[in-house]
Amino acid sequence: MDHYLRFVNCVQALRRRVSALDIGLGGALGVAADPLPHQIATVRRVLGDSHIRHLISDEVGLGKTVQALMIVNALRWQHSAHRTLVIAPDNLLAQWQEECWIRGHVMPAIAGSIGDGIQNELSPVTLARPRDLMTRPGQGARTISADPAVFDLLIVDEPQTMPRDAIQAISQAADEFRQVLVLSATPRLGDPVWREPILRMIEPEAASLARMESRSVADVLQDREEATIAALAGSDSPEDWTQGFLQSGAARRIIRNGRAEWGEYLPQRRNHEVRLQPLTFERMRHEIAALVLADADPGEGIQGPAWTSARALQRSARAARTVLTELATRGGSLAQLAEAARIKSLEDPGDSRLEALLDILSEQWFHDEDRAFIIVCGDNPTIDMLRTALPRYFPFLSDGISVLRRPAASDVEGVTNVREIQETLAPLLSGESRILLVGDWVQAGLNLHHVAQGIIFFSLPWEIDAIDQLIGRVDRLGPTGDRKGSKRVIDIWRILIEGSQETAIADTVAALGVFDAPLPPLSPSELAGLQTVLGSAAIGRKAALSLARLTGNGTGLPSRFNEADPFTHQQTADQFAQWYQKPCPAPAMLSELARPKDTPIRREERAIGAWLKSITASRDFDVGYRRDKVDDYGFQTIWYHGVGERGRAGDSPFALLSASRENWMSGHIPFIYRRADLSAPPRKIVFTDDGERSVEGERSGRPLRFFDHGGELHDGLVAGYTAACVNGFGMAKPVAQTSVRLPEGHPARGFGPLVLISVAQIDSFPDGLLPPIWTPKAKKILADAPTDAQRRALSADRDALQALFHALQRKIRIAAPARFARVGSWKARDGWQNLTDDEVDLCLTPITTTTKNALAKGRTPLVPLEKHEVLNAIRSRQLAALKSQVEQHKASVLNGIRRELADFALQVSAHFKAEIRNIELALERRRRSPPEAGPVELWQGQVAALERSLAMARLNRSEATQFIRGIADGSVLFGEIQPCSIFLALVADE
Repeated sequence: MDHYLRFVNCVQALRRRVSALDIGLGGALGVAADPLPHQIATVRRVLGDSHIRHLISDEVGLGKTVQALMIVNALRWQHSAHRTLVIAPDNLLAQWQEECWIRGHVMPAIAGSIGDGIQNELSPVTLARPRDLMTRPGQGARTISADPAVFDLLIVDEPQTMPRDAIQAISQAADEFRQVLVLSATPRLGDPVWREPILRMIEPEAASLARMESRSVADVLQDREEATIAALAGSDSPEDWTQGFLQSGAARRIIRNGRAEWGEYLPQRRNHEVRLQPLTFERMRHEIAALVLADADPGEGIQGPAWTSARALQRSARAARTVLTELATRGGSLAQLAEAARIKSLEDPGDSRLEALLDILSEQWFHDEDRAFIIVCGDNPTIDMLRTALPRYFPFLSDGISVLRRPAASDVEGVTNVREIQETLAPLLSGESRILLVGDWVQAGLNLHHVAQGIIFFSLPWEIDAIDQLIGRVDRLGPTGDRKGSKRVIDIWRILIEGSQETAIADTVAALGVFDAPLPPLSPSELAGLQTVLGSAAIGRKAALSLARLTGNGTGLPSRFNEADPFTHQQTADQFAQWYQKPCPAPAMLSELARPKDTPIRREERAIGAWLKSITASRDFDVGYRRDKVDDYGFQTIWYHGVGERGRAGDSPFALLSASRENWMSGHIPFIYRRADLSAPPRKIVFTDDGERSVEGERSGRPLRFFDHGGELHDGLVAGYTAACVNGFGMAKPVAQTSVRLPEGHPARGFGPLVLISVAQIDSFPDGLLPPIWTPKAKKILADAPTDAQRRALSADRDALQALFHALQRKIRIAAPARFARVGSWKARDGWQNLTDDEVDLCLTPITTTTKNALAKGRTPLVPLEKHEVLNAIRSRQLAALKSQVEQHKASVLNGIRRELADFALQVSAHFKAEIRNIELALERRRRSPPEAGPVELWQGQVAALERSLAMARLNRSEATQFIRGIADGSVLFGEIQPCSIFLALVADE
């Protein structure tokens, strides 16, 4: 064994743990995505809160799913048994399944094994549809239970698209969850029907009080704000108001980021407008549509038979003929006009927009023959017309058109089935299809930016939010290279016929700025008002005049504390700038030159690459590079160091999870570690060998992993080397001695040559400092509970307290990141002298940019290089130096986190105050209402249960307060370090 490279690999594992707690925000940024400023700010805000119960309401395309995965990754990194339940609309499950594996390191279980999903009770993430939680007459039992005893975190994605009874059931289930995230760009907080269940999920104490007093949650939040403002007693201190916001602000747990704030990091919209003169038949249809709408009142909405007919008259000739045939049966002048138009459509079924569409496609494919487009058709007959017509002009489209139709209202599953969505998009993702035809509908949350870079409105929806959602499906965060300063452009074409009702709507929507930017949050009344404006424009066949562009980035929830919100755009920008300048925790190995614009994550990726080279050189494991047998995609593989002709697994310091030791073919694990290597669209599998076959004889790919914090492979290596470090180089072992040959150009040449190095990780809040979940007093309350139901409720209370302690741990770790401490000594003629940190780092860096990929390697000497008692004495001195660093860091940390601790303590106090008040109120009401009939014992049991619940809540408050005070006074922070040491004889020549 090469003790030197083994020690180096162990040091890099410790360094990666430090990096997770520093650059990686507690492991959050280990997901396969380049974080943007608002995403880092959201992750810091959520993970640092006393309770994770937040609505992330960023505008479409800003990466809400990725932010949720970052939070999940951090929670899993902190507590490996953490489990998440994601409830999402049917057609988003495939996207969640893909994102969880490609970016979040988890192959999720899917309730009921939908599509190609798996059922795995031990999976960290489970995906479910709203109806999987529902029990309806004649449909049997629910598929899965939203059980807070099983799951820690509940994620609800796009709740505004779910049936109302489903969202009501979900909000009720959320009451007992310790953590809740709601994701929605349009949460409808202006509509009480939708606002109440969402507020119930993120403000459970207020919701509980609202139910007891038969009030709305919004009213309780307003009263809570008023009480806090009264307590401020006219204070003009910004700190007081900020604390008021954190404790009582109605919007304290609502996060909203707009594209206008971060436009330099996002795709740019480029609008194109083609205006055409109508054909005779088209002009006749527009006149008939005007007559149909003559008596319509847009103030009553733009739904109903008249509006449906007017819309169809704007579409293809086939769609219009159906309406014209029906109108021709009504009699009168309108019937005569309709019959004339119907006959004309048979004589000349042309479409002026088709030629314009052909011109657009021809020009675009002339410049880029592989480019794909989404074409909005408006309805099914127009989809069918284009599906037939386009291959006549572009023969390669005969098998190159995919279709996504609006589901029937009574059959949502008809198109939102996971398999059907996957089958529809698969040809586009593979490049076989170049066109996706859609009606006037695409489900919120569906990502289509990998499918196409342009959207063509052959027809235009008449609902402003439908237009917004369609554009938002392609105007989203792109691959890792599409970041600040890039030129990624989303092209938007609208083909308009002069004088048509649809053109009037398009011009009105353009004046409102909807083609240029996403819709801001709108209340139902505001949205209805806009639809009235669009309806009036259609009736008059002229765009509305003097319209102001829609703006706004508020949460949609009134609050008197909005101005005191500390989570400002400037704070976000400042935090990102500070994060961007963070160096990799030393000693980071860099076998290739870093670039000035590298982010901390990119610098860490370079260090990972050098670590993998060191692992291979040490023969601990073999890391290789291969290319996909199908499309030549490049990736890494890892397996045990092979020996013998059959590639048997040799000796390794520990076992790799999920890696068979039988042979390379069955055991190797494919992975990538650079975000730049993520393909577009990202891939889930690779083919590593021509001989790979499934049981059925078909080609079978291997899962492609991403190597970073949260990944099983990455964390397994880190954990394995961390244990090997303590077991092989810890204080309980004699100091390992090895000679090290430094390659030519290594900057450590000339040091020593005899060097003793000790290292240790300094974590401001290691797991060992977390209080036990059950204290003697808590056990006593639990033991007094007579029923399983009461014991479960009391256990849930203790779990919630433990979750609060975990929240405090995250907050302190974010405010005071871990450090990697190291000390070194070299033997001079007049005694042992200290090395600087930089000199120690060079000794622990076998590969640098100056060694031309050559690595320093160690060799065990035949005889000891130094007496063990001498080394033990020097190591003891180094241990004292490391402990001194801990004490110095501790003092610095305490000074730096006092403000964070004060805010956290106030949040915790407000939480317990509300919780205890609710229990006291419930207890008082129960005591006042003994049964008039029936067993008194039941009533007495209910009172006793509430009394135990109150006692546990008060105990939890006391223990939480005491623990926070212990941290503030310095009696609870840090812990015992575990130093590891090695003695090196640095050799410069062969």
